[in-house]
Amino acid sequence: MTACPACGKALRRGYLFSTKDGALSFADEVPGVFQNAKHAEGFVKLTNMELGRRASAEAFCCNACRTITVRY
Repeated sequence: MTACPACGKALRRGYLFSTKDGALSFADEVPGVFQNAKHAEGFVKLTNMELGRRASAEAFCCNACRTITVRY
């Protein structure tokens, strides 16, 4: 069992996924709709886009403190 890095309670294994066809990414701020996301400060590509499939990444969820932990 994995412990939450924020509160130490048990983490639940699952997946973080997109709700539409598209890749998961991370940045310092959410880029505007007309901005190329790859140019956003702190941009990190988490997954590739796969046509016809949801983008997903293994993740761990802490229900106690509402923390999600993702490795990419």
